Amino acid sequence: MTGFTEILTQNILVTSILMGLITLVGLVGNALMLRALIVYRKLRTDFYTVFGCLSIVDSLFLIISAPAHIMEMVMATDITTDAWCKGSHYLIDACSFISACLMVVLTVLRGILLTNRNSRQHKASYLLIVCAVISVTMLLCSVPIMFVFTSYRGMCDFVDPLNQLSPHAWLVSSFSAFVPLFLIILIYLLTYLLGKRYFPDSYSPIEKEKSWLVTYIIIAFTIFQIPYRVFVIFDLNTDPTDFSQLNEMYTVRNYLMCLVMADKAVRPILYTKLASDLSEAFDEVINCTLCAKHYSMGSRFNRTCAVYTSPGNSAAVTTVLSSTESNLMQNTDRAASSSSEASATSQTPLTRRNDDLDMAIDILEG
Repeated sequence: MTGFTEILTQNILVTSILMGLITLVGLVGNALMLRALIVYRKLRTDFYTVFGCLSIVDSLFLIISAPAHIMEMVMATDITTDAWCKGSHYLIDACSFISACLMVVLTVLRGILLTNRNSRQHKASYLLIVCAVISVTMLLCSVPIMFVFTSYRGMCDFVDPLNQLSPHAWLVSSFSAFVPLFLIILIYLLTYLLGKRYFPDSYSPIEKEKSWLVTYIIIAFTIFQIPYRVFVIFDLNTDPTDFSQLNEMYTVRNYLMCLVMADKAVRPILYTKLASDLSEAFDEVINCTLCAKHYSMGSRFNRTCAVYTSPGNSAAVTTVLSSTESNLMQNTDRAASSSSEASATSQTPLTRRNDDLDMAIDILEG
């Protein structure tokens, strides 16, 4: 690398470290999301299928974007090739387009969820086809980007013979953020107008959870994407002969790119914090080795309460007995409300009550 020690300033060092950390967090989070979809069939729903496609696209973006920008900042001229310049810019822009389109798909699913109450849940296979069609379309539409970048003296430069840098910047920013956000706002407005016929209390907790999850994802997308896209347009007016201003603008642009990359890392955090079933799947990987030594748990998605089994623990005795009594009282109430024809069956909870109490005492004493 030529001139590495001369150009490794504090800002470049900080942004390089930030990009590396954000990439690491994003790749781990998106891998956990994909792992949840692969392991549990119950999670392969319409919303979560789109989340899985987003995880694949975001991971690809981080894998390509972080090395590309770090190599550009440290002027790694010895390893920057023409194929790398064309391929990296192509994949970065294509992944940005796909992510923005999938945001619109999530907004449409939210609108259908809140306004068309009588419809059945969409099959995950349909959403998988939609995501595949969007991905292929955006990849094909991004092919011309490869022809406007090349390696010049070891640096990736925009080499459009017609000098169409300004239209290129506008097109990339528009289809990566501006146009999708306009469609999202329009869909949200239509959802609000059509949803007026329903009472807020008529929505189930799961519907509310999914609605808020999509809303927070859209908010994060807006916060992290808009500053960089607006700055790219504003940077077109910079005087190319003022090197001091160019250096300042370049530094700001690198920090804002960290925000764009952070958008890909924040989404898995939102998944695990706002979706109860996804949080359980994430916890299996994050906390399983610590909990397995002290707690006995059933299946994550068909389980009862975790019970601490240490002998001699008075708090545990109270917990087990209280839980047993509560369950048995519910069984007794249900049995009392049954018909007289099932009177023989109505004695079952009483028999189960003694069995459960004996079992609980044997566990705690043994």
